[in-house]
Amino acid sequence: LAAAQWQSCANNNGNYTPNSTYQANLRLLSSTLPKKAASNTNLFATATVGDVPDMVHALTLCRGDFNASACQSCVATAFEDAQQLCAYNKEAAVYYDPCMLKFSNKNFLATTDTDNQGLLLYNTQNFTTNADITQRLLFTLINSTAQSAANSSRRFTTSRLDVGSSPTLYCLMQCTPDLTADDCMACFQSVLSVTLQYLGGRQGGRVLGVRCNMRYEMYPFFQGDPTLRIINLAPEVPAINNNTTPATVQPPAAAPPPDGKATVQEQNGRSSRKRALLIIAVVAPLSSILLCFICSVVWMRRRRKGSL
Repeated sequence: LAAAQWQSCANNNGNYTPNSTYQANLRLLSSTLPKKAASNTNLFATATVGDVPDMVHALTLCRGDFNASACQSCVATAFEDAQQLCAYNKEAAVYYDPCMLKFSNKNFLATTDTDNQGLLLYNTQNFTTNADITQRLLFTLINSTAQSAANSSRRFTTSRLDVGSSPTLYCLMQCTPDLTADDCMACFQSVLSVTLQYLGGRQGGRVLGVRCNMRYEMYPFFQGDPTLRIINLAPEVPAINNNTTPATVQPPAAAPPPDGKATVQEQNGRSSRKRALLIIAVVAPLSSILLCFICSVVWMRRRRKGSL
């Protein structure tokens, strides 16, 4: 989990002190919210603990293709890491592949405001297709997946775009299930705008927010078969107004290769190790034979000298 985490710390919302009532309320949430999320069919939970000014509000959402056990473990780890990565901050959000968590002294649960997306992550590799085709690919992928996810009961969809000779793309989009279909789609419109403005040409990227999130790659990264297959490319990309400015972050590690295949570097490394083992396996016996031969020659000479 630690290898796939990103955090957003709100330094302007104040701090709490060690062994304070606020910290005690956080600990209470950390012991109850993971189980609450895992027991929910949508792997989603919210909770509020304490009284003003030490009241803590929290929200967590696990990815729809993970099971309850993985969800509970992820949320529990998220609570621990959030308090370390954003030490003594009253508001913090952490994002993992399996789950996200946010807690705050402000009641963000009372609103479905989806204007401010948390983090933007991008692949450093670009498509080889021209910019116009790339934008059409991304628009088709995100727009189609968003509509499917917003209209589903879980507000969750995985998809595959496979159009002619264009690169095959995989996508996952999800809203918190307490949003209406319209509110979910409004959140996804912000994701679509950010994607077209900041991720155009990238072979992969993510938009991570509290209320909705998106990820796309050139390889399957989610569990199971995609629930939606897209085979028709949009004829054009409509003009989209964008007022969202996300925090841009580059992922700390390269994305894993598809189907668990080793990368070129890993394959070369394994080949080098195999060559080294082969050399040792061949040289060691030869060295032993040569050493025995030398010892035999020395012993025979000494024996002859002794007999003379």
